[in-house]
Amino acid sequence: MTFKILHVINTCDPASGGPIEGLKQLCKFYKKNKINVQILCSDTKDNIKKFNKSLPKVYALGPSLGNYAFNLKLLNWLKININKYDLLIVHGLWQYHNFAVWRAARRSNIPYFIFPHGSLDPWFKKKYPLKHIKKLIYWYLFQKKILKKAKAVFFTTKKEQNLAQESFNMNSIKMKTIGYGINGNPIQGKNIILKKFLSFKNKFLLTYIGRIQEKKGIDTLIKTFLEVSKKNTKYHLVLTGPADIKYKNSLIEKIPNKYNDKITWTGPLYNNDKWKLLNSSKVFCSPSHQENFGISIVEALSSGLPVVITDQINIQSIIKKYNAGIITKDNFKSFRFGLKKILKLNKIEYKKISHNAFQCFVNNFKSDNYYRNFITYLKKSLNKYDNS
Repeated sequence: MTFKILHVINTCDPASGGPIEGLKQLCKFYKKNKINVQILCSDTKDNIKKFNKSLPKVYALGPSLGNYAFNLKLLNWLKININKYDLLIVHGLWQYHNFAVWRAARRSNIPYFIFPHGSLDPWFKKKYPLKHIKKLIYWYLFQKKILKKAKAVFFTTKKEQNLAQESFNMNSIKMKTIGYGINGNPIQGKNIILKKFLSFKNKFLLTYIGRIQEKKGIDTLIKTFLEVSKKNTKYHLVLTGPADIKYKNSLIEKIPNKYNDKITWTGPLYNNDKWKLLNSSKVFCSPSHQENFGISIVEALSSGLPVVITDQINIQSIIKKYNAGIITKDNFKSFRFGLKKILKLNKIEYKKISHNAFQCFVNNFKSDNYYRNFITYLKKSLNKYDNS
């Protein structure tokens, strides 16, 4: 059975985080298995040229307006073209693109599925109660209806699915834990220092990859690093990813001048530059306050890197089971204890936990099984839909 899939996402910009990275890797599987797939987004045509080298056909209908990414072109395009596809997969909530899919799907018999990508997690509800009230209004006006119409709402872990029900009333919404996976490090074992950062040579790199924003707990990581690096001049902290400039500047202001040369802000790194950094690192750190999956964490595991993460990352129980790193509470004291513990490992202990990290990736997050299960589920759902 062959079928044609349309993925609908607000942006294909890799700086937006995990959703587009996961989609990019999924598209490689589609191509390998001759599955016809296209992407619809609200990027401009000029912008999409900068980062669509690894993507299939992309319909870029931007620009869009505001944080909601209002884009009437998206709805009009879908009304005309939706019947060309067997199914649609929507990435993300709270923005116009999933509203447009819902409106277009109401006029057709084309099923759609939704990946929330962590956007239903209760962390936002607790941290920003006023913003949550705004979301509640939108939830009852549109968002719940959009989810109810979906053939399934996909969650990467059972924990993410359970947490979503703490934020919103998910009654009558079909939820499915589908898992997640990535291809992993393609240059595993090649310890090549990034030429653009020669200062990394002979350093013990503690690395973070992801967006530099409040939810990620970067303030906890920096505070912890400042303490553990007092007695070891070789420790070097690498912070990689697109930054919320206001937040980044607030962090820099708190770093004593004498530590400036021990912390490197690389900005976003992609492809081989990212993998070379991971291969050159010793520990991957993520003190995130909430993470529904954490692609960069899994990328670190695929590089054989021990991880130090909080228990607010939804894959933490799997990592704990494999002894692939240290799981801490979501606070400075606990994270400091966890990082110190891993830094005290001798060579034999470190080698063992590094091996565990790689096995954790292979057995749980390597893409092949996830992709096959995902496509099998879509085909079964499509058959049920066709027979109904």
